[in-house]
Amino acid sequence: MSYKERLHQYSRSKIETEELQRLLEIPDYGVFHELVSRLVEEGILEPVRASRLNGRVPPLYNRYRIIREQVDKTALAQEIRLLHPILHIEGYLARPEVYHKHREILKGLSDYLWHHRELLEAPMSCKERSFSIWGREKFLESKLSLIAEVLRFNNLKPDFLNYYHTPEPFFEYVFDRELNMTVCIIENKDTWFTFRRLMQEKGRNTFFGERLHVLLYGEGNKITKLNALSEYARDMLGRPGAEVRFLYFGDLDREGIRLFYRTGQANPELNIQLFVPFYRLMLELAAGRELPSSQDQRDLPVPWEEFMSAFAKEEGQKMKDLIDRGRYIPQEIVNYQVLAGLLS
Repeated sequence: MSYKERLHQYSRSKIETEELQRLLEIPDYGVFHELVSRLVEEGILEPVRASRLNGRVPPLYNRYRIIREQVDKTALAQEIRLLHPILHIEGYLARPEVYHKHREILKGLSDYLWHHRELLEAPMSCKERSFSIWGREKFLESKLSLIAEVLRFNNLKPDFLNYYHTPEPFFEYVFDRELNMTVCIIENKDTWFTFRRLMQEKGRNTFFGERLHVLLYGEGNKITKLNALSEYARDMLGRPGAEVRFLYFGDLDREGIRLFYRTGQANPELNIQLFVPFYRLMLELAAGRELPSSQDQRDLPVPWEEFMSAFAKEEGQKMKDLIDRGRYIPQEIVNYQVLAGLLS
């Protein structure tokens, strides 16, 4: 969205300078000053001189007035009458200011309806549909709220454009598909690959009494993206009446615990739990061994309470003490031979 479009969509006619900087998303004050000066020269902004200067170098006024374009109603009426008849022509003729607001969207949409309406019968991805209608693959995503408003004004259903969102692509191994499925999120690539190899070789998928239908490689922070896992569950695994639960298995260190916690925060409607028996096993396998020092020296909070609540008090305290000493247990301690002995 251009700076001009952002200003014209702003709800008020006057704007404080600090709010203007946030709206235009320009953190560097020098660059921001140059842009404001140019917008004033172009007649898009006008300083409110009574607001006085802000005291910075170089100075700007504390408040600016947004100059709106005057709508040529006669010219707009001619455009409106050329819209595809499925659109609310009478509504736009009665309210040309609404047409002016919707104009950029309507130009592409009306042309699409005149010449390619049959393409709406089959679904496309969001970016595919966006490019198909407007010639810009990111246009639809960037204008979602305004496009929804256009559809409502024209009495068209929300799914009129017949597109689907594409979920975050994860490395997955699907052992079996059932109505109720258990997905194991595995933090590290080697461990994910070992799980997959064993399940493929043996044709079995049960560990500690848990039947794993899908193995998902978490890929570090990728698994913590907002709603990424929710979209994956809905679009890749979702079926009417289906239930999907998630078990998380990662390194026993600060970052591994944070990744689990952040994954849950990013997907609050999902059932995501620690794969507790594997953490207990890691603690057992580490007994008496010299463990590596953690390279993570960041002073970031660890959600100990949420993590330790999944274990007996003594177990949880052992894990915390180990990590507080600057040590950690990598997932890879549970190697091929260990996993092979657990698989049933």
